[in-house]
Amino acid sequence: MIAAGWREMITRINNTELYYYTQGTGMPLMLMHGGMGLDHTCFRPWLDPLAERMQLIYYDHRGNGRSARLTDFTGIDHTTWADDADKLRMHLGHDKIVLLGHSCGGFVAMEYALRYGKHLAGLILCCTTPAMDYPNIMMANAQRRSMPEQLPFVIKAFTEPFTSDKEMQTLYEKIFFLYFKSYEPQLAARITEAIQYNHHAFNYCVSTWFSAFSSLNRLGRITVPTLVIGGREDWIMPPAQGAERLHAALPHTKLVIFENSGHMPFIEEHALFIETVAGWIDRLE
Repeated sequence: MIAAGWREMITRINNTELYYYTQGTGMPLMLMHGGMGLDHTCFRPWLDPLAERMQLIYYDHRGNGRSARLTDFTGIDHTTWADDADKLRMHLGHDKIVLLGHSCGGFVAMEYALRYGKHLAGLILCCTTPAMDYPNIMMANAQRRSMPEQLPFVIKAFTEPFTSDKEMQTLYEKIFFLYFKSYEPQLAARITEAIQYNHHAFNYCVSTWFSAFSSLNRLGRITVPTLVIGGREDWIMPPAQGAERLHAALPHTKLVIFENSGHMPFIEEHALFIETVAGWIDRLE
């Protein structure tokens, strides 16, 4: 259900149909979800309070969630998704935005900053990494945090393609505990049940995009003020491989590590996250 004041739309942009909705006024904050194969609902309702002081722009990437569904992602990558975001910015009539990219949405956000930096007032990179070049560390983290009977599901998720959206959802629910420092099954069920999955997008990213993506040699070209956020207990994009590398390579950054969070600090340390992001954006303005 969309709350009063939300503007919900599906619009044709950049030769595809994108689902988005907005709320609030002031500095526009565009939100890029992770995945791929997931959607924007992982942000809600936790980021909604920011709409009290800025305009939030939630949307689903091309081929994901409630945007036009795709089964073939050939030729689509972070540059395509970055172009879509800029066309959405133009459609909404904004000259400058603040951009928040979470997880692999951070890959798209970095590409956007490289291609369209003149349209950014600020960049927020949340629990992401400049390159997924540490598979052994990721799997060691999963093994450390999993029961023996759980680890095969983690391995399957990142080594075998899904055959249906339902299979992806079922397995995602089995490994979702990894994404939190303090796991709450009822909360996790609420999140995973709201997602509109696309296993084709996930399969494409795991088999092709994740291993090929790297911004390491280009980060110095991103000159926009950047807030880099990490979760101390993030198993898949831990601070040493993610936030700390970004902070070291980007010219104008503030680094914040949420000590009591995994991959989703906007949920686990909600009040502090809202305060941190809102205060940083206020200083930009």
